[in-house]
Amino acid sequence: MPFHQKTCGLIDPAASVGDYSGFEFDHYVEGSVDCNTCNGGKFCIHSTSNIGCSRWYLTENERETYRVVDLEGRRAVVAVGYIDESINPELMREARAVFDSVVFGSGK
Repeated sequence: MPFHQKTCGLIDPAASVGDYSGFEFDHYVEGSVDCNTCNGGKFCIHSTSNIGCSRWYLTENERETYRVVDLEGRRAVVAVGYIDESINPELMREARAVFDSVVFGSGK
């Protein structure tokens, strides 16, 4: 498997979600990746062991946007994904609206 120069890009280094600050980034594989040459036809993006894969992409077109927020020392991670252009654009807009509507309140 060739080395890929870029797998994510910072979108907003100072994102806020409700009363809390954090950051937002896109996670994707840049370049031409033939997932068929990867282990089991999957491009592994997260694993908790050296023999398994807990999160993967099946094509180079997949991507996810993450927001990571510091909740007074505890981390919250919210994500929305995109698989490919076959997904109904209206459903993607709705998913993004739900993602954007997530807030954390401090109760103050």
